[in-house]
Amino acid sequence: MLRLTSTIRKELLILFRDRGGLAILFLMPMAMITIMALIQDAPFRDYQELKIPLLLSNKDTSTLGRTIEEGLKTSKIFEITKTDKTDHELKQSVKGGDYEIGIIIPENATALMNEKVGHFVTEKLSAAGLGDSANSLVAAPSEDLDLIIFFAPDTKKSFKVSILSTLKQFTSKIETQTLLDYFTKELNQDGLEQPKTENKIDDLVNFKEVNTVESPEETLLLNSVQHNVPAWTIFGMFFIVISMAGSLIKERDDGSYTRVLTMPGSYATVMLGKITAYLFICMIQCVLMLMVGIYLLPLLGLPSLVIGNSVIAIAVVAFSCGLAATGYGILVGTLFTTHQQSSTFGAVSIVILAALGGIWVPVYVMPDSIRMLSEISPLYWSLSAFHKIFIGGGKLLDVLPYAGKLILFFLATIGIAWVFNRSKK
Repeated sequence: MLRLTSTIRKELLILFRDRGGLAILFLMPMAMITIMALIQDAPFRDYQELKIPLLLSNKDTSTLGRTIEEGLKTSKIFEITKTDKTDHELKQSVKGGDYEIGIIIPENATALMNEKVGHFVTEKLSAAGLGDSANSLVAAPSEDLDLIIFFAPDTKKSFKVSILSTLKQFTSKIETQTLLDYFTKELNQDGLEQPKTENKIDDLVNFKEVNTVESPEETLLLNSVQHNVPAWTIFGMFFIVISMAGSLIKERDDGSYTRVLTMPGSYATVMLGKITAYLFICMIQCVLMLMVGIYLLPLLGLPSLVIGNSVIAIAVVAFSCGLAATGYGILVGTLFTTHQQSSTFGAVSIVILAALGGIWVPVYVMPDSIRMLSEISPLYWSLSAFHKIFIGGGKLLDVLPYAGKLILFFLATIGIAWVFNRSKK
């Protein structure tokens, strides 16, 4: 026990005497959280309040043109600008990036639609023997009905499909309504005046949105604060790898590690003392950075960090994340023999794991191949656990799977370091 407490005391004394190193461990992640939250605040707001700039040239003042225009307005996802530009001018406006989408509704759109529907109805009724004669067939329209849509050059294919599907939804109901009116008109050819009735078609299939949150406290958006504070807290905790690996290498170089091993006790006791000291630093980092999100960022005009309802769950995730970070630091310090090797590998590997783990870019926007690799990143497990608490209102049981993965990662890194250390001896 004396050896353990002495090791912890030694590590803490070394850390607290290096004030510059402490400033880097504590102040740099706090500054990073503040800067990244400020930078990403506007993009997060734009994503949540997305309004797609759309340039509309509606030359049809009848039913079809009005229906499409009303549908675009009621969808609330388009910022519509009406224009009288020529087709070429409208195309150049979209091509130049002034608008994301351009739509041209031709002047005779409703008339062409009525001609197409009339020809279709009379043709089908005649084929079924219900029409008066072949002479009653409505002539096929002389030209196609084409609504012209321009997309900006950098528009993604999935976005185009989504927009075209939305526009088709606006026209399908008016098409069906027109078909019904024509069928009714053709079938009522008995000479009697029919009572005027509204044959409006109601939606046969409706989509009912059911919110998955069960209380107002859970209704949180993934804003820049809710994402960046836990993300860069995890990143800062894992960056302790560089300091920890450097400490191990320095002890080997100056001979203090050998002197410690001559004292009664085991290698495990020495490592446990070092892990405990650095885990304590990780916990201080976590608390300070959460305080930045709760108290400092609102002073800068950003939302306050909402930490959920389970402090125990936060503590478990932070503790597990700290263990994973210190275990990785022990592994790096054991595998490499120089400061240059450990610092370079440690920094680059943490940046790669952070990129895979969604620290910079949310995982759900990554390609499928990269998203599969995210599952192996301990930073992804940590961030998912914090999001589960901060955004999903998760409790302790909800984050235990992530905490379990982090603890297994810690045990694996310590085990590899122990085997490698034994083989060197």
